[in-house]
Amino acid sequence: MRFAFLSSSLFKNNTSYPYLSHTIAFTNVAVIGAGSGVGKALVEELLSSSEPIFQITVLARESSNYINPSSRVNVIKHDLTDRRGMVEHLRGIDAVILTQGVDSSFVATSTAIIEAAIDAGVKMVMPSDLGGKDTPIFIQATAHKVPVRAFLAEKVNEGKITHTTIKNGAFFSMPLKLGYGIDYEAKKATLFDEGTQKFHTTTSSTIAYAIGNVLRSPAQFSNKTLYIHDFYTTQSEMISIIEAIVGESFNKTTLDLAEVGKQSMEGLKRGERTPQNISGTLRYAVWGEEGSSDWDNDDDSDALGLPKKDLRDELKKKMEQGM
Repeated sequence: MRFAFLSSSLFKNNTSYPYLSHTIAFTNVAVIGAGSGVGKALVEELLSSSEPIFQITVLARESSNYINPSSRVNVIKHDLTDRRGMVEHLRGIDAVILTQGVDSSFVATSTAIIEAAIDAGVKMVMPSDLGGKDTPIFIQATAHKVPVRAFLAEKVNEGKITHTTIKNGAFFSMPLKLGYGIDYEAKKATLFDEGTQKFHTTTSSTIAYAIGNVLRSPAQFSNKTLYIHDFYTTQSEMISIIEAIVGESFNKTTLDLAEVGKQSMEGLKRGERTPQNISGTLRYAVWGEEGSSDWDNDDDSDALGLPKKDLRDELKKKMEQGM
């Protein structure tokens, strides 16, 4: 097991925080992006906790159609880029968890919330920085996260707030066809090169469980980047398991990731941040030779007490859900 620092050249781990204790949990939590897959799973995880009992605030955009899942959740709709207005909503909050997706307001929203959290006396921010390692190609696909990361690092290094960041590899929640190239209904699969690049992948519920355990023991994980996973696998292994579930071999074609990556990255350089260019670059980063979701299998999953899951069982669940 090892802890890795998020962009270690940015974050310095030489600041003391007297309010951190190994025995004190952060129980008053604000969630931004509660309507996302991870956000929904996180709210469910926090609501299910009996030790400790979490006080949950969901901060949503004024235009949000977020449906409150429980009377225990305090939903506040506000302009999330309004730093001054957000301060009052964050007073008394221990930790702010950002799980929102990347859009045109991502940088403005993230930096405003970090500043408001500092002004309100929040102890920790968990940025919306899930996914793979910060390899060169992966960074091209997730460029909006770079200035947020640098901004947070500056505030952490100044001793104004702490952070914990989680890296989960590929999102297991991605549809099998669109995300993993496996069309089990048509009994077809598109191999990414040879389909042998190892990668880590994590379910939304496990990401939420990891966040919950960080909140239960914040000092242990303060100012660290944690790498987690449910499965360490290959695309070929996933295809073989699904073929066994279906009971039939699939027709397979091959996708040249280098060519896909080249075209997608050229589009990004032209400022064409289309879903196709972003997904093509991400696919090349994860399943190409860079392997942005491949790291030491002895990661931080055990330190966070993550439950063990069976890949076949989880793939079967996805198929039953039409994913």
